[in-house]
Amino acid sequence: MNFRERLIKLRDENKLSQQEMADKLGVTRQTVSRWESGKSSPSLQQTAAICRAFHIDANELLGCDESSSPTEEQADAPQKSNRRAAMVVLAALFAAALGGLIATVVYAVKDARYDASATVWIVSIPQNTPMIVLCVFLSALMALIAAIFVYEILKDRKR
Repeated sequence: MNFRERLIKLRDENKLSQQEMADKLGVTRQTVSRWESGKSSPSLQQTAAICRAFHIDANELLGCDESSSPTEEQADAPQKSNRRAAMVVLAALFAAALGGLIATVVYAVKDARYDASATVWIVSIPQNTPMIVLCVFLSALMALIAAIFVYEILKDRKR
């Protein structure tokens, strides 16, 4: 039974017309008619007024009983879905940061050359300080994201 049917039943049980019910609740007859037809719903304050006027519990009026309350597993489902979405976003951020770091390092060492006499690579870091700052920033971002991953995984295992 939905709300509008419970409201009609309540009015019928108390042998009230729509106008009498409206007067008792301090609303217009048209308002009661809209509630009963399902075209609108009472506000929270109006619902409380209905409960007070007819001495009923809001759960009874709204049709909330313990059998319709969600199980613990159902209640946790949105939270798990949100956590999965957050982990996907973190993974995407990590991948983007890693890609950015690799691209930055490749750009920075693109002019590297091998010195055969010394058997070493000669890497000339560009004078471009932002390049170094970008590498440090991307590395720190990756470390932070990795720490969040580890924290979330450990938190999941404790449950």
